[in-house]
Amino acid sequence: MSPLISIVMATYNGEKYLREQVDSLLAQSYPSLEFIFVDDASSDGSHVILQQYASQDERIHLVANPINQGLLATFETGIRAAKGELIALSDHLVLV
Repeated sequence: MSPLISIVMATYNGEKYLREQVDSLLAQSYPSLEFIFVDDASSDGSHVILQQYASQDERIHLVANPINQGLLATFETGIRAAKGELIALSDHLVLV
């Protein structure tokens, strides 16, 4: 049996490219994955997009920070929620 891998993604106000990134993560062929998506109190539609994905895929666990906590704290939240033997980090950084 393949070990469970947790992919932890931190996101903040990234709705423009968020679907593309989530679709890419979900398309991975490894058989034993869980996805922990942590929204860092986005003010755009990021959280709604992630809710839509979570409602369609039971591998997705959505966490929402009540206030913006920054990248490191957001990853720490996701890592604490992860159940996998291995953890991969994926941030959703948008440069403006």
